[in-house]
Amino acid sequence: MTDETALTGSRQQLFDALLQLGFSQYEAKCYVGLIGSDGLTGYGVAKATGVPQPKVYETLRRLVRRGVAQQIADDPAVFAATAPDQVLEDLEREFRRSHESAAQAAKTIHHDDHTSPAVQVRGFRTGDRVMAAARSLIEGAERRVYLSTSPAELDALIPSLRAAVDRGVDVILLDFGAAGRQEHGMRIFRHASTDRAIYRHHQARHLALVVDSLEAVTAVAVDGETWEGVQSGNTAIIAAVKGMIRHDIDLQQVYADFGPTLVEAYGPGLQALETYRAPVMEAVEPETAEPAAPVRVRRRAGGRPA
Repeated sequence: MTDETALTGSRQQLFDALLQLGFSQYEAKCYVGLIGSDGLTGYGVAKATGVPQPKVYETLRRLVRRGVAQQIADDPAVFAATAPDQVLEDLEREFRRSHESAAQAAKTIHHDDHTSPAVQVRGFRTGDRVMAAARSLIEGAERRVYLSTSPAELDALIPSLRAAVDRGVDVILLDFGAAGRQEHGMRIFRHASTDRAIYRHHQARHLALVVDSLEAVTAVAVDGETWEGVQSGNTAIIAAVKGMIRHDIDLQQVYADFGPTLVEAYGPGLQALETYRAPVMEAVEPETAEPAAPVRVRRRAGGRPA
């Protein structure tokens, strides 16, 4: 297209929209070129739009067949644009028919296909995306939130968690902070079993979240900076993440009741439990300070949260 035939303003906008609606470039150029004229010959359309003259009549005939243009004279052939309002109304009606047909076909295929659907998993590679996904799920929670995460991430999510509590959502947290956190309406279990012990992997940050047993997010930054994680509504993934959080909560409740005995048996931070992992991850020697008194974990009557 030359400078004389270049589209500008509303004509360019209409041209771009027609491409999105399934017009070819030549069809869109010819139709936009016809708008506002009393009628143009093929030569006139080619001159106004930059469509090559050998292609212009073929393109105009397609537009006539689609009802987008009309031939208003025969010798020479003269073409005019169908009113844009009518064209767009016809396109909308055609789109609705196609959409309904596709939806019905997809529904039929879904019912006829006995194979299991593919697992839907969304991956994350930045902390911002992990936090955005977690925040979005919490803000949409209706019944229950399970969350285990490192202190900085918990601090960032507290406003969304408080809003969830205000909506009547049951919020269950596993808190890795140094001091016991208190939040109105939340059931908080402090991860006290690693007090007074240093592990190489303590630089890691993590987030594990389950909302309404419908969606889960699990993510980790092993080096404290580089995040990797996934979000999924798959039942098996949800069960695994929720089971991990609940198991950790159970351990902290046992530690609250039997901390001194467990420390005597397994050492500060219960590090002796990790001996089976020694070939791939060895704990640094624990600090020599006396172990802290176990922190009593608050829990409701009836025991473990559902």
